[in-house]
Order: sequence, then C-alpha cells, then structure tokens
Amino acid sequence: MKNWKILSKKNILDSKWLRVDKEVCQLPNCKVISDFYTLWQPDWVLILAKNFQGKWVLASQYRHGTQKTSLEFPAGIIDSGETPIDAAKRELQEECAYAKGNWTLIGELPMNPDRHRGRFFVVYAEGVEKFQETRFDDSENIETVLIETEVLLEKIKEGIFVHPHQIAGFYLWQLKQS
Repeated sequence: MKNWKILSKKNILDSKWLRVDKEVCQLPNCKVISDFYTLWQPDWVLILAKNFQGKWVLASQYRHGTQKTSLEFPAGIIDSGETPIDAAKRELQEECAYAKGNWTLIGELPMNPDRHRGRFFVVYAEGVEKFQETRFDDSENIETVLIETEVLLEKIKEGIFVHPHQIAGFYLWQLKQS
C-alpha cells in the first residue's frame, strides 16, 4: 500500500481541543481528493482502575455531545511533558479521588484511523484506594461508581456503557490478561 500524497493543507479551525485541516490529497492511483478533512485532538489517557476489592472505578458524568449522563472509565488529556501513566494517575485522583496501586501501560490506539491524527493510551491500575478529594475541571461534575466486572459486561451488552474507545480499551485489557 502506498500513502496518499498531501498536495496542500489549509487550517480551518485551531483551538485547544480541536484542530481541523482541509487537505488536497493525491491517491496512489493519481486521483485527487480536493476536500479531505482531518481532525486532531490532544492525546488522552483511558484509566482502567480496580480497587482492592476488585471493583472497577468508573465515572458517571454529563456528556454534551450526546446530551446524556454517561457511565465511563475515568479519562483525560495528557498534559505536555506527562507520560500516559503520569496523566492517568493525575486524572484518576482529580476525577474520582483514587490513587496509589500498581500501574501498567496496556497499549496505544488511534482515535479514528480514517481522519483523526490523535491517539489514546490505555492504562491499567490495580489496587487503587480512595485518597484525598476530587479536583474537577470547570466543565466536570463527576460521580464515582464502583462495579464488578460482570456488571460492567452487562452494562456494555445493554447499551448503558457505550463509549466505543473505552469499550475497545477494556477489551484490549481483557485480551492481554489471557
């Protein structure tokens, strides 16, 4: 497979949370796509954390994209200079007030290989415990929920736990356990 050749690029939007570029691309068969849009979002980390009792630490929070409250694993943007594990530790403490434990980087996945240039990292933490208080960002209002693996699997089957990146990260973790 040959890569597409970018003939030109024009930035349409550039903000802290999203960048959109319009690209003119030449395909290997010499056809030209004059309006291929690519998206960039900051790299982020997905935190699969279990407490000493083996329960998953989840976050219940409003998501404006779906305009619904969503049950999810904690997650967040990786700040400049942070490793994925450092970001995971910070985000889990900020969002759910859990810390400590044993931490492992499970993998790195693209957000959407079709047109996104960002990626997310899956981090697993075992034996985390409640520590200090939450420190929410201005847009956050999160309730921490603890559930067993069987309940999480049921919520995925029932369409209650629906974040596709998070489901992929969870199943990647499961595959690495075998």
